Amino acid sequence: MGGVDASDSEWVTTELQDKWMGMSEDEADSLKSDDDAAVEDQNVVDDQAESNASLVEMDPVQAALSARIMYQEASLKKRARRIEEMRLKLQRYEPGQWLVESGGMRKSDFAIPEVTTLLVVGSMGAGKSTLINNLIRVLNNKSQDFDRAQVCGDPGENGTYFLNEYMLNESKNNICVFDSRGMPELKVADGLEVLEDWMVKGVRHGQMVIRTSDSSRVKEAVERKARQGHHKLSKKRHINFVIFVINATTVHKIRHSGDTLSRPNFLRIFKFPLITFKDDRPVVVMTHGDELSEDDRLAARIYLGNLLGVSPVDHVFDIAGFTGRVMEDGDQCAENDLLLLDMLEYALQRADRNLPYKPTLLGTVKLVGLFYTFNHI
Repeated sequence: MGGVDASDSEWVTTELQDKWMGMSEDEADSLKSDDDAAVEDQNVVDDQAESNASLVEMDPVQAALSARIMYQEASLKKRARRIEEMRLKLQRYEPGQWLVESGGMRKSDFAIPEVTTLLVVGSMGAGKSTLINNLIRVLNNKSQDFDRAQVCGDPGENGTYFLNEYMLNESKNNICVFDSRGMPELKVADGLEVLEDWMVKGVRHGQMVIRTSDSSRVKEAVERKARQGHHKLSKKRHINFVIFVINATTVHKIRHSGDTLSRPNFLRIFKFPLITFKDDRPVVVMTHGDELSEDDRLAARIYLGNLLGVSPVDHVFDIAGFTGRVMEDGDQCAENDLLLLDMLEYALQRADRNLPYKPTLLGTVKLVGLFYTFNHI
């Protein structure tokens, strides 16, 4: 990997010594930080040049997408120095703040919720719960006590059988995310039936997730557990946007094996009409990419975007989630944390821009339509 060689380092040290003469301690520290940042930027440029060399043998379209993604990653490294600004921006978020007034409609004409509600969907093991825990960790700048969502479940039982609500912004409690039962990989229709119910009727914390294909033993066990809680007392939320999570290793296997079973199944979930808001499809989070080589990870992201019909650059977020219970100093990756915040901002923006009109306004529109029809008979 490129960078500053030994002679460059000696020259920088000598020049810094000359510059520091007569400076205050604060000025010297500031100058050193600027020079360190310049060296880091040069390392990024050298890494980019190395990566560009590998693009020559690629298909032209794939090479162009790869180049854009690598440029995006280089930019992310620079922006990561200012992650606190992004964190503060999202901590100050208010539902409806990205609502766009158009077509003569005013902000007051829309049904702006007290809490913006996001739903996380994906198969079991995709990393849904890990994603939620990391969103809580990064948004609230926590190093412990952030593992709220249940990360592991019994593979034989498909994990949790209840919807769980988690407030992401602890300072305001105005962004919540629902963790859901893993979507079935075989009987997708059963999963879509439940998903339709959530999208149309709303969701509650502690709500049972039972499918038609579940055995009587499973149904009895879930209903028995449900009697211990009072989910009907929980506030009903209407979903404002959806986060679709998929494991990068799954994408990698499909890409190489041409899996004719998994591929159409997760496509059916992603393209399910009720989780699309106008023209906005769910934001895609590709997890576990750190388990692949850099080339395979990049190829999986591009393949996934093309398969889903979305931009692999702007619509697919390649996020490796931290899975520990306590984060130590060496565990933190500022670039990955910033990417989490970028994804959350993307979801909130589209949630706000797709808010429904107020029911009273819709009633007025219908009355006006009836009046117009009556007078033109």
